Formats: sequence, structure tokens, C-alpha cells
Amino acid sequence: MSTSTQCDLSKRTDQQNIHRLNQQLNAIWRLGDKDECSIKHVGHGLAALIASGDWRNAVDYGEPWDNYPYGGTFEIAKRREFLAMRWGKVADTIERINDQDRLLKRLLPHSDFGFYVQAYLESYWGAFLEIYSLEKETPHHP
Repeated sequence: MSTSTQCDLSKRTDQQNIHRLNQQLNAIWRLGDKDECSIKHVGHGLAALIASGDWRNAVDYGEPWDNYPYGGTFEIAKRREFLAMRWGKVADTIERINDQDRLLKRLLPHSDFGFYVQAYLESYWGAFLEIYSLEKETPHHP
């Protein structure tokens, strides 16, 4: 998604960006059955988005709504479309914030889903965190 015509979210306050992320992530949560499992799925999706660039790489499930009642094919297709659209907005927001350190240390810990995201990054995406930490600590020489 191109950000050339959209505002630069890196200039917004932390509170404004946390609010934006919360709105977008809660919209995803509302597509589910609105329980602790839905919260878990959002956390896994966001961890996958941060670590791999694709929310669909979430480790907790391969396909949402696998057990939807027979005959619900159209409804499933609609939900998938809405889900992809919602995650696209989150990906766009992260891209426009354009500061992974700020995202991981100042924004996500204060978001509604911060606990889950941090736990899943540590548990399932440890290699990402190791590489991320090394990039931050290792001076780059020409």
C-alpha cells in the first residue's frame, strides 16, 4: 500500500498512534466471537505481521472459521475479505509509523493487545527478536 498521499504517522504522538492501533485491532477482534480466543488470534496475527510482514503467518491457526456451519460459504468469504482489509489497515499504519523500535517499545506495550503480541514475539518469533536486537546493538561499518 502506498503511503505517498497519506499522512506521516511518525509525526503523531504515541497516544495518537496507540489509539489508532487499538481502533484497528479491536475492529479485527469484533470480526471473531469476541472472547479470549479472539484476543489470542489478534495477538498472534500482529506478532506475525511484525516479525514476518504477513499476519497470515500467525502460528495459532491456519484458517479462521474452519468450523463454520455447512452452507456458510458466502459468509466465510465475506469475513475473509473483511479480515484481509482490516489487517491491511494495520499493516499500513505500521508502515507509516516507520519506526519498529518505537512500535515495539513505546506503542504496543500500551495497546489493548500489547501483552499478547510481546508474549508471542518472544515465544514463537524469538529469531526475529534476536536479529532485531543484534541490528540495534551492532554498529554498522562501511
